[in-house]
Amino acid sequence: MSDKTTPIQTRIPAETHGISLNDLSENARFVLERLHEGGFEAYAVGGCVRDLLRGRHPKDFDVVTDARPEQVKRLFKRARIIGRRFKIVHVVFRDELIEVTTFRGGDAAEVKRADGGMITRDNVFGTIDEDVWRRDFACNALYLDFASGELVDYVEGLTDIHSGRLRVIGEPESRYREDPVRMLRAARFAAKLGFHLTDDSERAIAHCRDTIADIAPARLFDETVKLLQGGAGRQTVLELKRLGLLAYLFDDLATWIEPNDPASDWELIQAVLEATDDRVAKDLPVNPAFLFAGLFWRMLGRRRMHWLHQRVPADDALVLAADDVLAVAARRLMIPRRLAEIIRAIWSLQPELERDSPSANQTASSLSDEQKALTTAPWFRAAVDFLCLRSRTREVDQSICEAWRRHAPERGGAEDASVDALKPSDFGKKRRRRRRRSGGNRQKAGV
Repeated sequence: MSDKTTPIQTRIPAETHGISLNDLSENARFVLERLHEGGFEAYAVGGCVRDLLRGRHPKDFDVVTDARPEQVKRLFKRARIIGRRFKIVHVVFRDELIEVTTFRGGDAAEVKRADGGMITRDNVFGTIDEDVWRRDFACNALYLDFASGELVDYVEGLTDIHSGRLRVIGEPESRYREDPVRMLRAARFAAKLGFHLTDDSERAIAHCRDTIADIAPARLFDETVKLLQGGAGRQTVLELKRLGLLAYLFDDLATWIEPNDPASDWELIQAVLEATDDRVAKDLPVNPAFLFAGLFWRMLGRRRMHWLHQRVPADDALVLAADDVLAVAARRLMIPRRLAEIIRAIWSLQPELERDSPSANQTASSLSDEQKALTTAPWFRAAVDFLCLRSRTREVDQSICEAWRRHAPERGGAEDASVDALKPSDFGKKRRRRRRRSGGNRQKAGV
C-alpha cells in the first residue's frame, strides 16, 4: 500500500480485470455517460465494483465524479441533493436509485470534528487522488473508469479481493474514531463477503468500541437494519458478538445470545434471522419490525413474567412488558414509532392466536367472531408468520401454526409490500424559533 502523501495510481486494463461496462445496470451507464458528456470524470465505485470482480451481480451501483452536487443535479431531471454531513445526489429512476458522490478532499483544516475525532461535517471536495483516502476498506476503494474501462487501484484493493482480506485504509484506530460506523461495517462485510479482518483492523476495534455511543440514534438504527437485512444477518450477529460490538446496539441482547447454550435466546433469534436472509436471497420484501419483534421476543417474555409476579392482569402485563423492552431498545436505537406499533401488534396477537386457534377442519365461514376479528387485525399475517417461527423452536405446537396458516397464506410473493426502515417523516420537523421584535414589544400571538 502506497504512502498517503504520495498516492500511486495503478490502472488495470479491461482485458485484465474482466469487467465490462455492460455489466453495469442500464441506469448506472446512463448516469456515467451523462456525466462524461458533461465534461466530468465519472467512475463506478465501491461495492458494485467489488461484487463484479467476484462474479456477483451488485444490488446497487454507486458513482463518483469531480462534478459538484449542484452540477450533478442540473444534469438529471429526477435528482435530489441529500445529506448534511456530506452532500450527495440521488438520481431516481422508476426501479433504481443511483447514488452520485463528489470526490472528497483531504483538507483536514476544513473538515469539522468532534473532540474525540469523529467527523461531523465533511463537505470538502477534491480529486480522485484524495478521495481514495477517505474510503473505508481497500476492497471498496476500486474505481471503474467510464471513459477507458480501466480499473483504478491505489491501495492494492484488487489483491485484497482475491485474497479475501478486509483491511482499513490508513491507520485503523484513527479511521474508526473518524466514523465509528466503520466498525459495524467491518462486521457486516466480514460476514457477508466471508473476508477476514487484518490483525491491525481487528485490534483497533477493541480500543474504539465505546465511540459507537457517539453515533446519533437514528443513524445507528439505520446501520443496524443494514446489518440485519443485508442477506447475511445470522452471520453478522455472530460476528458482532465476536468483535464485542453487539452490546453497543442492544443493551441486554448480547448476554442472551449463546449459540451453544439451549437456554439462551439464540434458537429463536437464529430462526428469525435465517428467515430474513432467505427472503433477501429471493429478492422478496422484508419487514424490519418483524426482525425486531423476533430479536426482543424472549426479553419481552421475561419482562412479562416480572409484571405477572406483581399480580398485573395478563393483557396489561404484556403491554407493560412491551413498554419496558422498547424503552431499553431506545437507549441505543431510534426505532420509529410506526415500526414500534407494528412490533407491538405482532407481539399482542401471539397469545390471542394461541388461545383462539381454529380446529383442523374449521373453514373460514365457520370461524367464530373472535377468530374472524383476528384475521382482519392489522399485521395478522406477519403475526402468524412469527407464530410459525416460534413453532419451529417448540414454543408453540405446530398444529396451531398449521391451523392459522390456512387462513393466512405465507408471505412470499413479490407483491408483498416492503416496510421502509426510515422515512423522512420519522425525523419530524424542526420547530422554528420566534424572533422578538426590537424595543421589547411582543405580538399577542407569541405570548
